[in-house]
Amino acid sequence: MALAKVNAFNWEKFLSKIDNADLKRRVNMLRVKAFEVSASSSKYLKEPEAIDFAAYKNKLRFTSSAVEALEGAYKNKKLPAYHATLPAFEVKKRAMMASVAKNVVDLAKLDIQELGVQLESFESTRISKTTSVNEMHQRFPHFAKEVEEEIKNHEWAK
Repeated sequence: MALAKVNAFNWEKFLSKIDNADLKRRVNMLRVKAFEVSASSSKYLKEPEAIDFAAYKNKLRFTSSAVEALEGAYKNKKLPAYHATLPAFEVKKRAMMASVAKNVVDLAKLDIQELGVQLESFESTRISKTTSVNEMHQRFPHFAKEVEEEIKNHEWAK
């Protein structure tokens, strides 16, 4: 049932990912409405009790014919059936939005992979206490060349 999913939804985890205060307030309002709906659902999920027309006929003897007319109308009632269909335009729009969202997710995954490769590259060339002078020369050849020239020209106090 959909209400069970609403009750089981982890609102705290969802709210922890939101930084914008206005957006957090709106999500909290939605959360309150969802809990209100699930709380009042027990009242509306069960069938209403049957009307005891015989008891009303006995109580209202002078208008028992009116009770009989109401009983006939009640028994012949035809409640409207709920049927929801989306217009073709809305179906097409939602499908396009879903495909765009899928493309964005796929591209984001590719970006994450590329950034992972770039991060590995940065980590491999990271300067630390264990970095050797040769690695520094390879990483910064223009500085290595400048240092060699300074040593060659005896420019010690530069």
